[in-house]
Amino acid sequence: MRRSPTLLLATAALGVLTLAGCATTEDKPADSAPATGQPSGPPPADPFKDLPQGTPVAFKDLRAGMCSNHRGDVQSDQTVGTVDCGTPHFFEVVSQVTLPDAEGAEFPGDRGVMDRMRAACEPELAPAIGSRRGALISLYLAPMNKKSWDAGNRLGHCGIAYATPRTGTLAEAGGQG
Repeated sequence: MRRSPTLLLATAALGVLTLAGCATTEDKPADSAPATGQPSGPPPADPFKDLPQGTPVAFKDLRAGMCSNHRGDVQSDQTVGTVDCGTPHFFEVVSQVTLPDAEGAEFPGDRGVMDRMRAACEPELAPAIGSRRGALISLYLAPMNKKSWDAGNRLGHCGIAYATPRTGTLAEAGGQG
């Protein structure tokens, strides 16, 4: 049975997280890099690896201003660990949205849910992200697989993902990330 991804991250977020970190060649001569064009040294460190997972909160109870280090799938009946935004965190919930599709509407598929979340979230997220789209990345949390959709779930969350751990909220920073 295929498990539908339910915590939907913009693809760019994964690329930024993969690229975070630097390799060092401190004690190596400049000409010792491999001829293949591959960087030498250890792979980049995951800056989010040791962050606390926090207090479990039901998906439906997430609210604007909550922060988390949760990464991975979550079903609508599961919880997401939240942390105090004053501690380093991976993402911040900016708003909660209810998609306008009628309860009996046909499931639009994973891509359709993502498209609907993007349309619902962008008016909230675009002003917060602005020209910093590489450092602040739109994040859509939508645990709407077919079963959940058919049960009438239209709840989702709009958030900001960070390329490196940060403290504080966008509201505290006056929208500056």
